[in-house]
Amino acid sequence: MLDVYLRLFCERLKRVLAGEEGRLPLPDSTNLAPLFQNLLTESEIIATTLLENYEADMARLLFQLIREEFDEPKISLPFLQLLDLEESDEDVKRQDILEILEDINDFVHESEEAIDTFFINIMQQQNSESESESSTSMALLVGLHGKIIDIRNQMQQLPPGDNGFDINEQRDKLIHLLIEGQSQLDINEFERGREELFDLLIEGPSGLSVVAILDSSGFDKTAFAADTYNNNHVKFYFDCLAWVRVSIVYDFGKILDDIIKSVMPPSRVSVIIGEDYQLKKSVLRDYVTNKKYFIVLDDVFDEREIWDDLQEVLPDNQNGSRVLILVTDPDLLSSLEMENGEKIRLDSVLIGGPLIRLKHEAWQFFILHYGSMPLGNYLQGEAIPTVWRQIYSVMELPFHLKVCCIYLCVFRPSIEISTRQLYQLWVAEGFISSNGEETAEHYLKELIQRGFIQVSKRRAGGTIKACYVPSLEFTSLALMAEKTIFVWNPGMEEESLSNVKRCFIWEHLIEFLSLEHPDIYLQSFLNHSSKTDHLALIQCENFCKKFKHLRVLNLGSAVLDQYPPGLENFFYLKYLKLNITSLKCLPSLLCTLINFQTLEMPSSYIDHSPEDIWMMLKLMHLNFGSITLPAPPKNNSSTLKNLIFISALHPGSCTPDILGRLPNVQTLRISGDLSYYHSGVSKSLCQLHKLECLKLVNEGNMRQLSRMILSEYKFPPSLTQLSLSNTELMEDPMPTLEELPHLEVLKLKQNSYLERKLVCVGCSSFPQLKILHLKSMLWLEEWTMGAGAMPKLESLILNPCAYLRKLPEELWCIKSLCKLELHWPQPELRQRLRAFEDMEWRYGIQLYPSGI
Repeated sequence: MLDVYLRLFCERLKRVLAGEEGRLPLPDSTNLAPLFQNLLTESEIIATTLLENYEADMARLLFQLIREEFDEPKISLPFLQLLDLEESDEDVKRQDILEILEDINDFVHESEEAIDTFFINIMQQQNSESESESSTSMALLVGLHGKIIDIRNQMQQLPPGDNGFDINEQRDKLIHLLIEGQSQLDINEFERGREELFDLLIEGPSGLSVVAILDSSGFDKTAFAADTYNNNHVKFYFDCLAWVRVSIVYDFGKILDDIIKSVMPPSRVSVIIGEDYQLKKSVLRDYVTNKKYFIVLDDVFDEREIWDDLQEVLPDNQNGSRVLILVTDPDLLSSLEMENGEKIRLDSVLIGGPLIRLKHEAWQFFILHYGSMPLGNYLQGEAIPTVWRQIYSVMELPFHLKVCCIYLCVFRPSIEISTRQLYQLWVAEGFISSNGEETAEHYLKELIQRGFIQVSKRRAGGTIKACYVPSLEFTSLALMAEKTIFVWNPGMEEESLSNVKRCFIWEHLIEFLSLEHPDIYLQSFLNHSSKTDHLALIQCENFCKKFKHLRVLNLGSAVLDQYPPGLENFFYLKYLKLNITSLKCLPSLLCTLINFQTLEMPSSYIDHSPEDIWMMLKLMHLNFGSITLPAPPKNNSSTLKNLIFISALHPGSCTPDILGRLPNVQTLRISGDLSYYHSGVSKSLCQLHKLECLKLVNEGNMRQLSRMILSEYKFPPSLTQLSLSNTELMEDPMPTLEELPHLEVLKLKQNSYLERKLVCVGCSSFPQLKILHLKSMLWLEEWTMGAGAMPKLESLILNPCAYLRKLPEELWCIKSLCKLELHWPQPELRQRLRAFEDMEWRYGIQLYPSGI
């Protein structure tokens, strides 16, 4: 893994030779193609032939570097003996390898910068007659060949590699040690703990009860708590529920936001979420007062201020509210006392369990744990070995998965990661060269299967929408990223900045931009701070001057007053995310960046885009609050053939000429006055032959009657997902939609249909439909289905169904139907559903606000 830069450099040289580094052909007069080919050949000889002989040496060296980060007192003795690799004469050889690896990284750094400078000069030369800078950069390129030859010669002088260090053998020893140290979980004791916890939640004391749950051998606290949290009896018993991931990076502001988003209705969340921290605490406390709440805080480390923070926002109203704390680091409990007043220490052995009462001045406090180990052993025997096991697992990954996996540490642990954003970043960083998102999705599934990342949300169709990296997995990835200098953040030593290519920050953006970094050569910068720092124009200009070789620029939540000048010089930029609420017109200079793949400005509503946007041939994703595309130039027949995603397109841009130039768009949301633009939108959608996911959101004048006629829409047959919002249809949408041959997900959302009857009587209607959501169809009274309709339906949600007297009898003949969710059903419908309680196979019927 210490050779990561060289291997990524080889991939880049392949892209250069394939003409993928911009549209500029290599000038014949400079005869550079053979030079790049020679660089690639020599680099691959070193990466795949010579360095492979020293894989064991590099692995040993990397493990020693990581080993230095662990305090011996926190590591159990058997595990410590496993990690302590014997010192020998091999250290001299390993030092030689370390020096050569440093030379290789310096060579790659110099080569990357020289190639970048050469192509930028070629680009600028088109507008200038001076060739001096181009000649200088070419001379630098020519000199690189001699340096890579010198490195190869040095490697050939090294003694043979050490084959005595086997990664697989070390991993097997670790797994054996873990299994050997685990006591068998007693099933009877496990069930007793589950019953005691459930009794406490439902029938326990009226005061607020807090339960800290510890991991132990053979016991997964998160899965255990999730099983309880998702129990229907628990859901119906409490008025509001929240599951919040805390992580090793403690941020109560984020915890507060997550609780608010979970327990409060969306209409109130949108108003309060951007307010002052103290105000949000007060609002949350007022909201849950007199409500019976159940909150789970997962992955909690040694942040003892959490007790005070929780007391400020969670009132004890003596109504049976409950909080579960899933403890990763037992140091968190060392500020508490047993009922007899004895202080809890890391060498304390908790007996009398599995559910043990503690002393606490404000709450009814309990610990749930299994086994008889001292508390400190949970960290020594579980957490630290888990981190090392993940490190070994990363080392075993094939290279393409290894870089994608370690890159995950740029995100905060346990924070929700959009898979769409993750795929785009992997592609922009050069980790994935072909088939873009399809390959990225395959990589993600492999990493999930291997346990590095967890799924947090799925789309209605089943694809992964969001994921997160648990704290212990994050720790292992962050250690590897730091020791290989794969990424840098302000918490690392500044000496490593000289060769680093990727930088991310979680806080203090303004301070970072103020620092002088004269020698830094960044290809990627990501701001993941939760604070909305306000960036002055001069700060943006200075940033653009310093880091002109960026491929990825994500300024996150930082607020800009206007589009920053200087971005047009980022020739290699592929991914850009900015927060400019005032931006209404897309700058024409931005469209000169021909390598662009992803443009994200979700807070910008673009009324005007320049014609030059049609020259951005590599564009794949447009993510705006809304964007209006211009009519294509008459003398230009180019298409945006790589564009697959548009977050919100103005309906005025839905003309045959414009949509016909977007042949491969797969996901599209059209948002605006659909009534006014009805003719253009309805007739033009058929131009999108690859369209799979379509959302139609009407945002016209609500005082005027909708003129949308769904039967006039020419939907492409490729559609698999369709969502309608605020369309105020007066005609039944089902006869029009039931003929779509591949439709799997249909969501009729708020005010989509205003009449009282739904009819889908065709014997072959909705042949592929799996998910049906009927939401905010407030007056729906009657729903009729024909025999054989919706034969593959799996999930049905009606919210509300206050006037619906009965469900179609044909529903109960659909064998695939396994989920039925009804909100506010009237008594007549509720009574009819009771007949299905005693059937041999049970539908997953859920009624809100209370169960059957």
